Order: sequence, then structure tokens, then C-alpha cells
Amino acid sequence: MIEEHPTWHIHDSSKSCTYLDCPRKYFYDYVLGWKSDRPAHDLHFGNAWHVAREHQLIHGYEDTSGAYLKFLHYYRDFFPQETDDLYRPKDPAAVSLALEKFRTEKSNDLIDNELLFTETSGTVPINFSGRVLHYRMDSVLRRNEDGKIFSWDHKSAKKFSRTWADKFHLSIQNGTYTHCLYCMYPIEEVLGIEFCGTAFTYLTKGSKARSAGYHIDLLRVSAWKTAEQMNNWLWLINDIIDNIERDFDRLSHCKDSDNVLMTFPMNPESCTKYWGCQWHDYCLSWENPLRRCQEPPLGFHYEFWNPSDIITTNKINLEWPKG
Repeated sequence: MIEEHPTWHIHDSSKSCTYLDCPRKYFYDYVLGWKSDRPAHDLHFGNAWHVAREHQLIHGYEDTSGAYLKFLHYYRDFFPQETDDLYRPKDPAAVSLALEKFRTEKSNDLIDNELLFTETSGTVPINFSGRVLHYRMDSVLRRNEDGKIFSWDHKSAKKFSRTWADKFHLSIQNGTYTHCLYCMYPIEEVLGIEFCGTAFTYLTKGSKARSAGYHIDLLRVSAWKTAEQMNNWLWLINDIIDNIERDFDRLSHCKDSDNVLMTFPMNPESCTKYWGCQWHDYCLSWENPLRRCQEPPLGFHYEFWNPSDIITTNKINLEWPKG
């Protein structure tokens, strides 16, 4: 019923997290390759923010104008100026303020640390049978104080909370990037990943605590993982991919005449995450999506996510650490 697509067998942190959230969502997003026609603002804003922060890391925090132009060049390919009010506070005006805040409040970043790499992507092995995970890291730095290696991962948000900060410690993404560092450098030199959050807020009405207008907050979450802790992540990521491959095997035996789709099961506990799943109504209406999979529904198009197509400053396919 469904023609196999090469991306089915390409795995990364994003796809693995989607499967954990809901295998049926994974089916729609990555097996059928259905993508909403609505502009993915958070995605494109986040990518543009990465471009701006990379410029600051390479050229220095003083060059806020250069970093802002980098952001704008990427962002305007997707969102023209007349849409800025729609997406406030994540808009170019807020980015300009955020870049300035890095200049004034984090000026020691490139004094205290040596930049080794910026945007880097490739593959990293996760078992000894040739299974690899695709990755993209924002940066790799060496701390001048003690020579320890770590990565800053840039995150944008609308506000910070304890939940926002706590999620990184056990996240698949954290494990992936830490594993990459352990494959790149001696284990005793590696610290791990520090998630660098920038919260963009706009208040229409001020208060004693905060005036009206834009507000930028910075928060860094050090989510270091020891080599012993990484054993849990390594088992987990392989188990997730084992389950994905099991569901693909089940799919090969499914038919549109079946009463239900007996693979990639729904997870009803995730339906309301991230302001509600776009597949909620389809899961309510379609017992077996194979009867409707000949073409995307109205408002969707085909777009298969392939992390190997990502254009980054560096491309490195990693190997298991020696010894």
C-alpha cells in the first residue's frame, strides 16, 4: 500500500523523540511524510537564531550587526516583514535585542573558552553492527580553566520554567550530543552539553516588575552526563530504533482491509502536548489510515525529513572511541 522511502531507515534524535511521544504521529510525519502547509515558524526561527549565534561565536559578540544580518537573510526567505507582528515576540526586533544582550552579559564567553567547532553534522555509531544515528551539534568548545570539552546547544523559548530546564538532563538529544563528544575526545576530557536558552517575551502592558515591550532572558542548563550514565542512553536509543524497525516489519503485513492499523500505535497521553497534535482529529476518525494514505489530506503536502541533507559548516562521520 505504501511505497518505501529511503528516509525510513535514517534515524536521529528528532525522529526518535517523535516515536516516544506517539508512534502513530511518527507514522504520519515520517512514514507517510505528510507535512502541514502552515508555516513552521518555530522551526525556521530556531534555525535562523542558530545562524546568528554561530556568527557571534566565530566573529565575536561585538559584531551584533553582522549576526543580525545573518539571521535576517535566513529568516526572510520564509517570513516577509509584514508577518513580524503575527509572530511577536519571536521576531527580528527581539533578535536584535537578544544579540545585544549576549554582547553585554556574556562578553567573557570567548575569553573563558576556546571555540573548536561550530555547526557540525554527520553520523555517530550506536552499536557494533553498523547502526548509526545522525546528529547536528551547534558548537564544540574547550574550557580554558581546565581544558574540559563541552558543547553549547542554542535554544529559543517564549518563557523559562522548571519543566523547561529539567527536560534536558534525560533528553535523547542530550545523550546524542554527549555520545558524539565521547567519540571525538578522550572520555576524561569531556564535560557534556550545556543548553543555552534565550527567552523572547513581549508585554503589551507593563508592571512594577517589568515594563511594556520586549524582554530577553538568558538561562544556561548544564546537563553533564558521565560515561556510566551514558549506558542508559545507549540502551534506550537502540531500544527505540528496535521498536521502530519492529513496527516497520508489522506494517509490511498490514492491509487496508484490516479493521485497525496494527502497527505504529497511538499514544493517547500525548495528544495535547505542544498545544495539541495536528493528527488528533485523524486519529479520531480513521481506524485504519491505510485506507486514506494515497495522498495527503487537504492542508498537507509530502515532505520527508532527511537529516543527512542538513547543510552545516562541518561534516564529520564519527567512530567509536579507541580503547
